[in-house]
Amino acid sequence: MRRNRLIALGLLILSLIAISFYGGPVSYGFFFFMLIIPFVSAIYTLVMFLRFKIYQRIDSKVAVAESPVTFYFTLQNEDIFAFSGVKIDFFSDFSTISGLDVNAEYELFPHKGIKKETGLICKYRGEYEVGVKKVSVRDYLKLFNFTFSNRETLTVKVIPRLVILDEVSALDALAASARDSHTNATEPDVLVRDYIPGDDIRSINWKVTASAGKPMVRKRIGENAPGISIIMDSKRISYEPEEYLPLENKLLEITIALAYYYLERGIRVCVYAYNSRPVSYALERVDDFEEFYEAMSSFSFDEDNTSEKLYGFTMSAPDIAASSAVIFVSHSMDEGYMGQASVLEGNNIPTVTYLVTEEQISAPGVIRVGYEDKLKEVLR
Repeated sequence: MRRNRLIALGLLILSLIAISFYGGPVSYGFFFFMLIIPFVSAIYTLVMFLRFKIYQRIDSKVAVAESPVTFYFTLQNEDIFAFSGVKIDFFSDFSTISGLDVNAEYELFPHKGIKKETGLICKYRGEYEVGVKKVSVRDYLKLFNFTFSNRETLTVKVIPRLVILDEVSALDALAASARDSHTNATEPDVLVRDYIPGDDIRSINWKVTASAGKPMVRKRIGENAPGISIIMDSKRISYEPEEYLPLENKLLEITIALAYYYLERGIRVCVYAYNSRPVSYALERVDDFEEFYEAMSSFSFDEDNTSEKLYGFTMSAPDIAASSAVIFVSHSMDEGYMGQASVLEGNNIPTVTYLVTEEQISAPGVIRVGYEDKLKEVLR
């Protein structure tokens, strides 16, 4: 574009020289022609800027983080002359467009449009703008270029994804601890439940097993206490989406994955957090997971959800003291965290900490998880 402007300026100067030294209708005609061209190009580009239409949509207003959804956008020319040099700029901080050349330029014929169908992947849980961010239009001679923000942006709500974890030795050790505590809790009751690998064979109710066609064990009084407790930090660390969205997404992703991992293995889970007030989610079986997942999808992080409030709540929660193991999902190891961990250690309750941070850290019982890390690779 700069080259074309220099050429136009050079021709205008030549026309002035021709007028000065030669005069005549040809020189003046050439001068006025070179004088009018930039104005015509500018007006043409301005008309495109004012008249250009763009439409966009996705299959659903709710997307799952890291899962592609179908994205449609249409470039429309409703005028009687063609539009040239139309270029689209997409939001890219929190989402990506797949299967499309983002540097492509489009030409729209009169009363015609171009419709594109492609994939949109939202990186993080949250609510933010996706799709077309800006549009650039230029004239045929490449003298002028107008860039304007899309006046009708597309906002999408993104919920956290569920990562199905494989067998993980560190998690299985806590699961075994939880099963042992249930097995040794009290005397058998007459109630029964499905057999869980690791249950004492002596607890199998053979009569019920024969009628049910699958192994059933006697349910013990006291088994309603949560086997695993998960404490999730919910303090917002910044006002900038670029800083808090990746962190909050990973905190939720870990919490959801761990809860599902244990529920699938028949281990009861209780999740503790602070969401403007103390909240806890007692999960007895896999059937309880869907409601928990919906709650996590709409969970609100806030700067007022301090660790003092969170651990002040968990310190007094009786079920945590009765837990077989406690998992911390946090982005810091502050004084409140250290106090809670110390109390649990004093009560001989096993703990594991998943610390979400971009900083390198090494500490006993602490597993570092980066914002962009894949859980299946970290939790091996």
